[in-house]
Amino acid sequence: MHKIARFTIRILDRLVSYMAGVLLLSVIAYGAYGLWDSAQVYAMADASKFTQYRPDDGNSLSFEELRAINPDVFGWITIDGTSIDYPLLQGRSNDDYINTDVFGNFTLSGSIFLDAKADKSFNDFLSIIYGHHMERDKMFGNVDLFAEKSFFDTHKTGTLYFDDKSHKLQIFAYVECDAYDMSIYGNHEEENKRTEFIEKIAKSAMNYRDLGLTKDDHIVLLSTCDYSYTNGRMILLAKIEDI
Repeated sequence: MHKIARFTIRILDRLVSYMAGVLLLSVIAYGAYGLWDSAQVYAMADASKFTQYRPDDGNSLSFEELRAINPDVFGWITIDGTSIDYPLLQGRSNDDYINTDVFGNFTLSGSIFLDAKADKSFNDFLSIIYGHHMERDKMFGNVDLFAEKSFFDTHKTGTLYFDDKSHKLQIFAYVECDAYDMSIYGNHEEENKRTEFIEKIAKSAMNYRDLGLTKDDHIVLLSTCDYSYTNGRMILLAKIEDI
C-alpha cells in the first residue's frame, strides 16, 4: 500500500508540475502576443507610414492615389514641430474612423477625422477634428505638449490642406475641458454664439495668444482624450488663414 501511495503522489506531483509549466508558458505566450499586438497598433499609427502620400499644393499624384484607395480622404493636417502629420478623413458618422485606418482596415489607433456634420471646405465658424491620444507621439498624442507654456509659446503654426490648397494654421489656444461641454462642442454658427465662443476660450484656456479673432474667422479645433479624468478632453485651437 505504501508503494502505491508513493507512486500516486509522484504521479500527482509530476502532473501538477506539468500543469504549472503549461500555465507559465501560456502566460509568457500571452504576454509576448500582447507586446507584439501593441507594437503593431503603434506601427499602424506612425505618421511616417503616410509620408509618401502627403500632398504638395494639389500637384501630388500620391495624394490622389490615396484618395483613389479611400474617397473619404479629403485633406491633410500638419502641426509644425510635432508628429501630427496625417491624412484627414470624413466619414458618414463619427464612428466610422474611430477604429478604422486610412485604408479601411480595423485598428485601435483609428484615423484623424473631421466631424461628420462639418463642411469639408471649412466654411463653418468652428470645425472639429478628432484623433486618439496615443503614447509614443502617435496620432494626437502630441496635443498635450501645448499644455507647457514654453512649448505653446514656441510652436505657433501648422498647415491644413483641403480643396487642392494649403492653408496656414495660426495656433491660439490650448484648453482642457469635458467632452459634454456644449459651450465648446456645441453649435456656434449663430453670430452671437461665435462671439460667446471666442470669449469662452479666452477665459478658459490654459495657454492663449490673442489673434484678434472675430465672428467672421474660421477656427479648427483638434480634440483628443484626456485620460486623467472621466470624459476629459484636451483641445488645440487654430485660426485657418486664407479662406
